[in-house]
Parts: sequence; structure tokens; C-alpha cells
Amino acid sequence: MTMSHRGVDAQRRVWTIGDYRTIARHLLPISVETVGAIGLRAGDRVLDVGVGTGNAAIEAARRGARVTRVDLTPAQIERARARCASEGVDVELRVGDAEDLDVADAGFDIVLSVMGVIFAPDHRRATAELARACRPGGTVAITTWADGGWSSRWRSRAARLLPASSPGGPMPDEWGDPDEAVRRFAAAGLHATVTKHAFEFRFDSVETALEVFVSAAGPFVQFMEAAAALRRGPEALDELRAALVESNQADDGTCRVPAPYLLVVARR
Repeated sequence: MTMSHRGVDAQRRVWTIGDYRTIARHLLPISVETVGAIGLRAGDRVLDVGVGTGNAAIEAARRGARVTRVDLTPAQIERARARCASEGVDVELRVGDAEDLDVADAGFDIVLSVMGVIFAPDHRRATAELARACRPGGTVAITTWADGGWSSRWRSRAARLLPASSPGGPMPDEWGDPDEAVRRFAAAGLHATVTKHAFEFRFDSVETALEVFVSAAGPFVQFMEAAAALRRGPEALDELRAALVESNQADDGTCRVPAPYLLVVARR
């Protein structure tokens, strides 16, 4: 069973509010590093699930892959279409659900999801779909945020402000445990290896970081809306600022907060 219409609408809204293009620019190095690490070759058929504005798909297309990109959110597909045109790459774009991919069995050499499928509410079904779409001998690869980044401080503060997420919703942080990621792939018949990679968000200042997150990042925009509804908006903003200050590794007035990630790769 795929997500209900209500669940789909909720997920689409998260990635429509704000300005994901701003966040995608910060995340571009992850896509470049990931595509370079998975052994992609010219002519490979690549399925990119949860495409966002197209970082990974464009990088794969530049390397000669034949890329199909799927995203749950029509607005993201339109943003990706505009970006592909500006970058001069040819990519097939589809609106679709990671838990019920409208693609043929074993139709791709590489099935990829950079910070995408981790937001699917039903991780079992989504991971099984990644495996189904990959040909025998092909590669399935995802990235997920690892434990220990700046968001760990933020999550502990956020938990004191708002009730826990409703049951059945996305739990992307659970992917951050390497052993859990391996177990989830194994349940889909995939033997995975996990490597941890360093990454950091960089901003001109803590205040710039704060503004970007609360205005451009859908999950943060949604959190601030919920906090405001409980009349805790200013408190939530103070807690987010404190988490950034505590995590900041810059000593020159700028802001650099660590956000390590995992690369999970399996050969089908």
C-alpha cells in the first residue's frame, strides 16, 4: 500500500514551501562526490529517486549516463526541468512515489537517491522498490545524514519544543545508524557497505544560516509554522540559533556547521 492522498499531499507541501533551490546549492558537493564514488560509466541507465532540483541527475548526465529522474513533488520536477535546460543536459523527468515506482523491473544499471528516499514514510517498501528497479549486477546507492552532525543538537532542542512526529510519518534520522541502514538494505535482498563522509554547511554568519534554514528548508519552515501555532515561534528561533552557535566550527565570524553523511552502496 502506498501513501494515502493525505500523506502524499503533506509530503509534497514540505518540499514545496520554502526555496529548495537554495538548499540544493549547499548540497551539490554531496551529489558530485556520490556520483563519482559509485562507478558510473557512460551509457549507464540511471534512476534518480527524489531528484530535488536535479543535482545528482545532472552530474550523472554530464558523465554520459541515460538518466530518469523521479520526484513526488511536481514543483520539484518543474524546477529540475528548468535547471536541466539551463545546464544543457537531457534527462527524463517523472512525478512518482518512491514507495511505488512506475518503472520496469530490473530496468536500470544504477538506482540512486541522494537525501531523497530517506524521507519515504515506509522505508521497507521504498527500499524494496529501489532493489526491484535495479538489474542483477547493478548498483543501488543512497545517502543519508549520519549521527553526530549539528542537527543532533538541534533535534534535542526541538524535541523539547514540539510533540514527536505523528506515527507513520517519515523518520529520516533512523537511516543515520550504519547498522540500521545495512539491515534495511538486507531486508530488500541487498548486501550493502557503508562509508561515512565529512560535509559541512557554510554561511557568512550564524544569522545568515538561521535565515536560510527557516526560509528555504521545507522541514524547518514546517517546524517553525508548528511552533508559531503553539505560540512558541520566538522560542523555536532562539533554540535553532543556539544549536547553530554551539555547532559552529568557524572562528572568523562566519558559520561552518558539520553535517556528516553516510553513503550506502549495494550490488544487486
